[in-house]
Amino acid sequence: MKRTVVIILFFIFSIVNAAFDSNSPRRHTAIQDGLMLDGIDGKISSENGLWYFSLFESLTDGKGSLVADTAVQILPSSMLEKLAGAVSDENKNFRIWGKFTRYQNKNFIYLSYFIPVTETNQPPSAEEEPDYADPNEEKIIPDDVLAMLRPKRTINLAELKKPLSTGSDGIITDRTGFLKKTQDGFYFNFDAIGRNIDSFSLPLLNCQVLEDIAKQQNSSAEPLRFKISAIVTGYKGKNYMLLQRATRAYSHGNFAR
Repeated sequence: MKRTVVIILFFIFSIVNAAFDSNSPRRHTAIQDGLMLDGIDGKISSENGLWYFSLFESLTDGKGSLVADTAVQILPSSMLEKLAGAVSDENKNFRIWGKFTRYQNKNFIYLSYFIPVTETNQPPSAEEEPDYADPNEEKIIPDDVLAMLRPKRTINLAELKKPLSTGSDGIITDRTGFLKKTQDGFYFNFDAIGRNIDSFSLPLLNCQVLEDIAKQQNSSAEPLRFKISAIVTGYKGKNYMLLQRATRAYSHGNFAR
């Protein structure tokens, strides 16, 4: 008897939990950090000094996803500065290259290249339509499938000839320093150990590596030293860093924290 009651209670709790799970909203998972954008089409917009890219089609990496028309913030960079100068009321659709970053389950875009694209909503001309003179001959490809196969957007080939160099971008490797949090975000304070230079700091762009070292620093009561490799880029006269790798750098008592 007691066993039967236990089974019934277990069954009831299972139903209640299933109903709760089905009604509770699922947590959105962002696309993994570092996923490359290899010619993705979308629309550029700006708001309050920030720039966004809205994908025309949904995108997934197998775990995370971005729904079509989702506005993803473009990180400050020298290429964004060039893109901002190319956007106009008549020209907001672009094909971009770069990579996704992720910070606190939210995606951002580091831009490396772009070209404008034009919508092609015109129906095919009479010359493009196949001539089915034989009424007994069946179409191999239905009209609705042909419509899907036609390109939705065209590229201005003249734009491909224009060089878009990221002249102010560079890479630094194996530099040590400390993470500093301010009202404007995170900065990396370089130390001058073993170098005849003054210490300086650069603002950090949102990415998974930044989130990881911020968690490490939050769990420590003392400042932690990190060895980093990063991309350095510029936007509107200010330099930024996008971390690529960061590891703890231990002093072993040889020098001060």
